[in-house]
Amino acid sequence: MNEEKSTTKPENTAAALGAIAPDTAAASIDPGEPVAAEGTPLHGASRLRALGKSLLTAVAFVLVGLLVLYGASRIFEPKSNGNVGGVHAAHVAANGFLGEPKNSIDALFIGDSETYSAVSPVEIWKAGGAATYTCAIGGQNLTYSRTLLERALKVQKPRVVMIEGNSLFKPFDENKLLKSTIKDMFPIFERHDRWKALTLRDFFGSAENDYVDDMKGFRMKWGVRPADDSAYMEPTDNVAEVPELTKSVLAEMRDMCRAAGSELVIVSTPSTKCWYTSRHNGAQAVADELDIEFIDLNTGDDAVAIDWDTDTRDWGDHLNYAGAVKTSQALAHILSERYGVPDHRDDPAYAVEWNRAVRHHDRLVEKGSAMAVVGKPGDAITIMELPPLYNPA
Repeated sequence: MNEEKSTTKPENTAAALGAIAPDTAAASIDPGEPVAAEGTPLHGASRLRALGKSLLTAVAFVLVGLLVLYGASRIFEPKSNGNVGGVHAAHVAANGFLGEPKNSIDALFIGDSETYSAVSPVEIWKAGGAATYTCAIGGQNLTYSRTLLERALKVQKPRVVMIEGNSLFKPFDENKLLKSTIKDMFPIFERHDRWKALTLRDFFGSAENDYVDDMKGFRMKWGVRPADDSAYMEPTDNVAEVPELTKSVLAEMRDMCRAAGSELVIVSTPSTKCWYTSRHNGAQAVADELDIEFIDLNTGDDAVAIDWDTDTRDWGDHLNYAGAVKTSQALAHILSERYGVPDHRDDPAYAVEWNRAVRHHDRLVEKGSAMAVVGKPGDAITIMELPPLYNPA
């Protein structure tokens, strides 16, 4: 039986290969070259190109959004630092330093209602000739204090910046800090309520700091509600804790001041309700940790001789005008003796601005003194005499 075998000779193999169409011939394959079958996802360079396009689209979207926020912020930002529509009067007063002559302010006082009730820049001027400004709104915590400081240092170069110690004990969280930072970057988030008050000037005009507050941020308050000071500043070893986030913002403000050639100081104005020895201890600990000076006007060598029967308007929480005079005169002495702030009262460059402020201030004193009452609500009205000048001796 003959077994038939199928064999292929070399010449026949070459002929068979030659019959293969050129466009389907086997070719060398580069291992780094992507091969994508129909209907399968791309790999390698193709995927990177697709990812790059997506990233570029996202970046472009973010940039457009930022440009929109910037443009809207420019529109909603008031074109005057004065009493324009949609801006609360408290913020106008706190930001009034923008209207002061550039680099004319020797010291800034930044804080809350304790500060604007206790620190009268005009009284400081009358006592020692220092040009100062009080930047404060009620309930102000350190996040907005940082905002005010940043704004101020763009137009002023104060020797001293004093932060109200009470602010150290007003807690805030990371969300509030983040919101404050975003508002600083894009003012529309702070000024969005102004949409009803927008005018053509907001769209096409430029910002002008044309408002001057003759009270320099101070709010003159009258009336007397005596305080119980029986436990005021009693000795204790307890230390009120200052949150770490607060300390980090305070350290940032310290660094901002140092970069501008200013000295940051913690100061505590007199109050029987908001200040006690444990807070003094806590503020002192933070001041030591951050290498910041601390001045406590409630106790020790710097204590102001407040009469808690006559110098407070709300049972020891805030000072009235009489208490503010004493506190401001004490601060005038500290600024001059401790920080070398000059006396500008004979300087012609300051004469017009501050003489006008003194006249306005004294007119309010004349009107306000007739309304000052001593006692609890319903008591007989007693006109309060103004306190004598502060005597550091």
